[in-house]
Amino acid sequence: MNFKHSVTVESVDAYPIRAAGGVSPNMALGVMSTRPALLVRVRDDHGCVGWGEVWANFPPRANIHKAQVIEDVIAPRLRGVAFSEPVEIDAFLRRALSTYFLHVGQKRVFEHILAGMDVALWDLVLRSAGRTFAAHSGLAEASAPTYASSINPPDLERLMQHHAERGQSQFKLKLGFDDTADRAFVRKAAAIRPPGTHIMIDSNQTWDVSRAEAMLGSLEEFEPLFAEEPIPADAGCADWERLAQSTSIPLAGGENLYGVDEFLRMADAGLRFVQPDVAKWGGVSGALALARALPPGVALWPHFMGTSVGQVAALSVAAAVGATATCEMDVNANPLRTDLCGDILGIRDGRVALPDAPGLVVPPVRARLEEFREAQAD
Repeated sequence: MNFKHSVTVESVDAYPIRAAGGVSPNMALGVMSTRPALLVRVRDDHGCVGWGEVWANFPPRANIHKAQVIEDVIAPRLRGVAFSEPVEIDAFLRRALSTYFLHVGQKRVFEHILAGMDVALWDLVLRSAGRTFAAHSGLAEASAPTYASSINPPDLERLMQHHAERGQSQFKLKLGFDDTADRAFVRKAAAIRPPGTHIMIDSNQTWDVSRAEAMLGSLEEFEPLFAEEPIPADAGCADWERLAQSTSIPLAGGENLYGVDEFLRMADAGLRFVQPDVAKWGGVSGALALARALPPGVALWPHFMGTSVGQVAALSVAAAVGATATCEMDVNANPLRTDLCGDILGIRDGRVALPDAPGLVVPPVRARLEEFREAQAD
């Protein structure tokens, strides 16, 4: 990414946090009765810091476990390590620890941590250089388009109107429950959506191929922009190809894919929207590498559901990818998105502005960080 100065890591700290009082998205996958999250802070030997986010939505105490892994395994490896590009740290940690995480059966946990570390390292090296992400990337417009995600059925009319008034024109609905109720939900959403807007559907991997074919066939008349994870992410390419050929609804997925090659195989199998999550695989570096590798006709729309730290990183990816990309934003009340870093995610004309101060993300407000910080068991 053409960073021209070296940074030496002095320390790595993990911050498991949790917020109560929000609203859980209605997901067949499970309910988040509270909002857990995990932030990571990297400090260099000049006192400059960078913040990132490691995916920790499930299971309920994943943030505690991954925080301990960072503190016990990752942090000691990085003290005193110098780098210029965030990808150098990714390569260093993979060389040093891939066998370790294979041995303990936590390869995906390692990927989540590497992703959050990449975000923090981008933030650190940009802040150290005194540059914004927009300036570093040469963006003509320092903002990203967004779509409204995970509208719960009781809130459909209110939230669709609220977000349409803010210029968002795509609305994602969670399915995967009772088929009859799912169809009724989509039918109602299609009937009340404002002119010129689209719905999308996401069943969070809960259908097998036959059920997905039947459900998508029954929903084609509503012309969803895409169907996200209608079958398990690890289903064979033959299943994805069969489903793609059976429906006029474009298929989407990616929050549970790992590695550019895996994304490209899925694109070949029929995905038309790929959705990497900056806190789950690849961070900013991985998403940008994927965008460069995608074949024509496949769009990258960043997935995200977490705190404002990771949300800004995901927005930055969408801004860098350009006109074909739109970033996910959860519509449900979540203090970790709206309060942790202050009021920084205002939607105007469907877009959110990127930070205008050096760095990638906006650091947490210290008082809020302490308010949400979760004690770790000894």
